[in-house]
Amino acid sequence: MVRSCARMTAAAVILVVVAAALHACWNLLTKRGVDKLVFIWWTGVVGSVLLLPATAWLAPAPAWPDGLAPRVGLAAVLRATYFFSLTAAYSRDDLSVVYPVARGVAPVVVAIAGVVFLHERIAAQAVIGIVAVAAGVYTVHLEGFSLQAFAASVSALRSRALIYALLTGGLTAAYSIIDKWNINDGVPPVWYAYLTIPVAALLLTPAAIARRSWQREWQLNRVPILLVSVLMTGSYLLVLFALLLAPVSYVAPSRELGIVFAAVLGALLLGERFGPARVVATAAILIGVVLIVSSHG
Repeated sequence: MVRSCARMTAAAVILVVVAAALHACWNLLTKRGVDKLVFIWWTGVVGSVLLLPATAWLAPAPAWPDGLAPRVGLAAVLRATYFFSLTAAYSRDDLSVVYPVARGVAPVVVAIAGVVFLHERIAAQAVIGIVAVAAGVYTVHLEGFSLQAFAASVSALRSRALIYALLTGGLTAAYSIIDKWNINDGVPPVWYAYLTIPVAALLLTPAAIARRSWQREWQLNRVPILLVSVLMTGSYLLVLFALLLAPVSYVAPSRELGIVFAAVLGALLLGERFGPARVVATAAILIGVVLIVSSHG
């Protein structure tokens, strides 16, 4: 029995590590888009068509719980806003800056919300994790470790890129909570992962069409768009399936390996500067997130 559980946990961690790599990859491809908002809109349009047959084959249409439509709509609104914020951040700063901040902030928001709104007690380990994430966010723009560099980082905290990255992290926390609420109410994960795609794409359509670059974006990036439409949903499904095999305390920290993958991809494929300060900041965010999530185990 113990050996079987260990194998299930190992399988879950492998699924999540693969999901983290896929998540970092679709963010890399989005970052390389010309008009990043239009790029992500195209992935929703393509995904709505491309993934429907696979969704219907994997999970026949279920009996929906009462009142589901408004809740799926809420999830889609949050997802669309998340895409808007994420692409705005990528239009202004590096992948290796935006991704760690956006991924690292979500567990902090959830932990703080639990204390403020649900009066939950927070473990000392989680407090240390929150401090580590905050330190990483502060130092991710540092040019070095001098006092002058630390002082200059204050202005970076007011940059639009970092504000959008922080907002993205908050939105990630919000739609994750809504997702858990909906799935716990009996919505099959495969259909739920699919349903928000066309609604979010529809919500982004006015902004995408108004930018008048949608034809050019498709001409230049049709292959990356096709890849992201699959990678995005695939990475999410792998995490959902992993949660069926192992406790969230194993799954959630493993997801944050995407921070490392994104940092490496940004340096190797985008030529982003990745000096000692950014290495330390990325490590601090990663360690902080793992401390926060594992404190619930």
